[in-house]
Amino acid sequence: MSTGHVVMIVAGLLATLLTYAVLRQAAGAGAEESVAADDIHAGQVVTTSLFATTDVKAPSSALSGILTPKEIDGMSGQVALVDIKKGQLVARQQFRPATPPPPSMAITVDPQTIPGGASALAPGSKIDLVAVTQAGQPLLVPGLVVLKTPDSGSDHSLGATNVRIDVAVADPATAQLVLAATTGGKFAIRVAGVPGTG
Repeated sequence: MSTGHVVMIVAGLLATLLTYAVLRQAAGAGAEESVAADDIHAGQVVTTSLFATTDVKAPSSALSGILTPKEIDGMSGQVALVDIKKGQLVARQQFRPATPPPPSMAITVDPQTIPGGASALAPGSKIDLVAVTQAGQPLLVPGLVVLKTPDSGSDHSLGATNVRIDVAVADPATAQLVLAATTGGKFAIRVAGVPGTG
């Protein structure tokens, strides 16, 4: 998304908020509507305690996007898309559902098969699995994202020094490839990228 698009979106949201501020002071029949009880920041997961109610005097058609007090319970766990100042009216389109964590798989691996060892990995690292399947066929599973790096619960039974790495799998086909690469055949991990290194 270009800077121009971001500026247009922010300008549109600002205009919407200013319109709502004017509507709050308009004469006419009042309706209970929801406002931010405290500052809400973009990216923040909200709870019901972050909302309050206020009496707004405006036609109901002008308030169609504003959260009603009855809708507040359903907002818990939603993520704010924009900054909302304390006391501002709160609109549905300012929030999105929380994104569930990506599906993941655990890979148990000998850290000596990782260039630089297990410490070379960090959450967000991209790795490729390079394998030879049980049938002797080469297999490459590229671009897996590391979610969790080796922990103290690594497998040390019978002198083994294997470590567990959790990776995100985008779809069932990728999960099948990871399973094929790590089950019964030989495989190694190639570090394709580490967060913060460009």
